[in-house]
Amino acid sequence: MMSPPAHVPAPEPESGSRSAAPTRAQRVAVGFALLGVPLVWAAHVLLCQWLAATTCTGGVVQRNAQSWSVVHGTLAVFSALAFALSLAGALAARRVLREATRFAAPQRETFRFLAWCGTAVAIAFTVALMFTICVLFALPLERLCGALS
Repeated sequence: MMSPPAHVPAPEPESGSRSAAPTRAQRVAVGFALLGVPLVWAAHVLLCQWLAATTCTGGVVQRNAQSWSVVHGTLAVFSALAFALSLAGALAARRVLREATRFAAPQRETFRFLAWCGTAVAIAFTVALMFTICVLFALPLERLCGALS
């Protein structure tokens, strides 16, 4: 196979080609990292507070009080789901950050900054979520509640 003449530039490989603008999926990934991951953390905190409040009645009998085994199982499922969503948001934003160098010059720096901010926010809230989950399962909530009754 013959190589092209020296005066004809070789075509750029696909990975090095520049696209004009970010795709919809890339915009959604950055938007989810910036707004969705903090909302996942907030929803997780509110759900955990609500479940603990309905279970830890403090001596007042409530109709909707759940048993601790149900609460621990529900917290584990929702914590795993929240962590998976947060981690997916952080990884997607990181991938978009790496891909942002392929955009055309006017949008490259702006979208790269947004992708960097999305990655930072998603990582920060994922760490906050991990801390919340550790506190939930490390503290003896059942014994603390029993002391309040």
